[in-house]
Amino acid sequence: MSKKHHKHTDGLTEQEEQELPADYEPEVETAPQEEPSPAPQQPDYYEKYVRLSADFDNFRKRTEREKAALLAYGKKDFLEKLLPAYEVLLRQQAKLQKAQTEQVPEQFKSVLGGLNMVLSEMDKAFKAEGVTRIEAVGKPYDPQTSEAIAVIPAKAEQDGQVLEEVQMGFMMDNKVLRPARVVVGKAEEETKKAEA
Repeated sequence: MSKKHHKHTDGLTEQEEQELPADYEPEVETAPQEEPSPAPQQPDYYEKYVRLSADFDNFRKRTEREKAALLAYGKKDFLEKLLPAYEVLLRQQAKLQKAQTEQVPEQFKSVLGGLNMVLSEMDKAFKAEGVTRIEAVGKPYDPQTSEAIAVIPAKAEQDGQVLEEVQMGFMMDNKVLRPARVVVGKAEEETKKAEA
């Protein structure tokens, strides 16, 4: 093959190459470039971790609240069952103390001493649980802490006051555990007019 007909890699003969300008650069054919496909989205593990952490924290707090509420409910339920027995003991103590001022046999004094010790221990336990007695007698009737079961005629100065306590009332952590059942005095209209 002669030099004239020899083809170079760029597809030109030697003679054609010589006729080209000095600054000529052959065009290089390149394969059409495909647009890069977007990389498959990787899961955002940090975001999942933050969400899972927040969910777990909410679960822990909700569980703690439910546990505290359950314990408080159980405590309240148990204390409500003890209150009638506690009230009976308190009433018997008051009767025995009243009778002690009169002549009482020695055996009643020892019973009263034992009763006082039992009530002292119960008082400590109730105090530790935040249970206090509602003092209603001689005070104005409070429908938030007491339940009026009767209204009886009374002097003008006793109008609206609690005259008698039929069932003792108790508070627990400043909430009514059991309302006091009371008898309230109401001044008669004639008494009010006479006083005026």
